[in-house]
Amino acid sequence: MQAVYEDMSLNICKMDSIENYHFPTDIEDDIYVNTEDCRAELKNPGLQAVDDDNVNTQQLHPKTKQRTASSRYNIIISALGLLLLGALSSLCAVGILYHNKVVSTEILSEGHENTTAELMVLQYKATETEKRIGMLKAKYQQAHERLSACNAKQTCTLCEEGWKSLGLKCYYFSTHKLNWTQSRDYCVEKGGHLVIITSQTEQGFLFPQIGETHWIGLNDLETEGQWMWVNNQPLNETGVTFWFSAPEGPNQPDNWTKMDPSGENCAALGDANGNIHTWFDASCSTIKKCICEK
Repeated sequence: MQAVYEDMSLNICKMDSIENYHFPTDIEDDIYVNTEDCRAELKNPGLQAVDDDNVNTQQLHPKTKQRTASSRYNIIISALGLLLLGALSSLCAVGILYHNKVVSTEILSEGHENTTAELMVLQYKATETEKRIGMLKAKYQQAHERLSACNAKQTCTLCEEGWKSLGLKCYYFSTHKLNWTQSRDYCVEKGGHLVIITSQTEQGFLFPQIGETHWIGLNDLETEGQWMWVNNQPLNETGVTFWFSAPEGPNQPDNWTKMDPSGENCAALGDANGNIHTWFDASCSTIKKCICEK
């Protein structure tokens, strides 16, 4: 009987309408139920197919959920990797900026130190220049006073007694011997300094006045090879030199250390052999006469 009911329900589902049909009372309820199911199926004919497909899909692909979870995990890992890469890039950028700042600070510091050193050198030179200007002003004042006195008396000379004149300069040739340092101080006590030779005329005037070697105001005591006059003027700035030279040598200055291990750091006009018309370097401790100038 159940089979009969199922066949009847199947046929009923295929009918366009069941309202015009009448069934026995004992099977009417069952037919009604089946009829409602059929109507639902007729209204949504793909519903059952979708359910069947879902079931089949879940049966054919049991690892779909696992693959989805794995994909999400890979996306998260990739995102974390990108974040880590960004953090490392930022850290590198900060490191580069810090390094550049440190280098810039060092460069500025070094530049500041160099500038400070240059300023100190310039300040020293300015001070020395002021001293020289002061000395020149004093000499000018003295010369002016003497010229004024000579014009008034018409019997005086520019130089004091015992001094010899050349232009506006006066020279004193000592009669006793001292080492170079003592000779320098001796000339200062007499109101002048060891002679500074700056022209051929001056050189030509001096050496005929002497018969033996005399100290002059030239030395390289501070730095070997850098000869300086007693007024701190470098020799190469005066434009003239009169060092002894000969084809057989040795040429002067030669800083000979046989007599004095410290070398020959002071200059003299003439040497012990009578070559009085040129300069020689000699040990500063040697006893010689000197030429003073003012």
